[in-house]
Amino acid sequence: MRRLWGCLILCVATVAGFLLHDIRDSAAADRNESSHAYGSHPRQTLDAYWNAAGEERGGKQPGIVILHGGHWYEDTGWATWSRTFADAGYAVFAVDHRLNYDAPWPAQRTDALSALDWIRAHAADFDVDTDRLVLLGSSSGGQIATAVATYGSGTFRVDGVVALSPVNDPYRAWRDGNADDATARQRKLRDNATLLARCHPETVDNSASAHPGCKDTWTDMVVRNRASGGDDAPMLLIHSAGDFVPVRHSLDLEAAEEKDHNMPANGVTVETVAGTAHGGALLKEPGVADRVLGWIAERTH
Repeated sequence: MRRLWGCLILCVATVAGFLLHDIRDSAAADRNESSHAYGSHPRQTLDAYWNAAGEERGGKQPGIVILHGGHWYEDTGWATWSRTFADAGYAVFAVDHRLNYDAPWPAQRTDALSALDWIRAHAADFDVDTDRLVLLGSSSGGQIATAVATYGSGTFRVDGVVALSPVNDPYRAWRDGNADDATARQRKLRDNATLLARCHPETVDNSASAHPGCKDTWTDMVVRNRASGGDDAPMLLIHSAGDFVPVRHSLDLEAAEEKDHNMPANGVTVETVAGTAHGGALLKEPGVADRVLGWIAERTH
């Protein structure tokens, strides 16, 4: 059973804010980087970044598993932040997955679960302690990450999930993309959510029988529909005030977890920062990267 260790948590969280400033001249020259396949599909790959854990850490270190954004349609690079997190003392795995034109939902969640299984099976190669894993997802990758957190007993799979601008409600994204004042990015998200489901949401209301499984797919894509409280992994969900994926996506998930399913009040933390940054760009906003590392440290040290 995973536990948080009182005083140690407070100490780790206090120093975590200094990590990004202290690691610039760290052992980056000794960093290991490699690419691996965790499945047979060309996109079922991951890039690993890690420094040797050393005897002072018992030969093991916590891990961060990153799920990229890109409207489920394209990959967004995470190499720079992966190296930063690795030099902060984590084994980092930047995971690719089948995109929406490769396979419909839930293939993307399945790929994330398969990648986690592969990491556990090869943990010794990266000095990673698989009892101390956190998922970090951006935008559409945030939706996949929170879907992992709420799938089955997510709390026994990972110690937590950080999601940056997560599209926790693709159906809301579809509705927002149909609004008269919708932006180009909102329309792109709408169209790619439809491709992910392989059916148009209007069929759910009008003629679902013509598209068997359509309603079930859209229901499963909306993360709060799988909320189960204490069985789900803790989550830190961050949006900007002007995010084109509004914070309501995460507030609704928080309400489902804490009000409807009795997750502890600190089980889901939703935060809004100033500006209009989206996804991974949030890490460049003042204090956000330190906040994320501090939250991860609380759950993995």
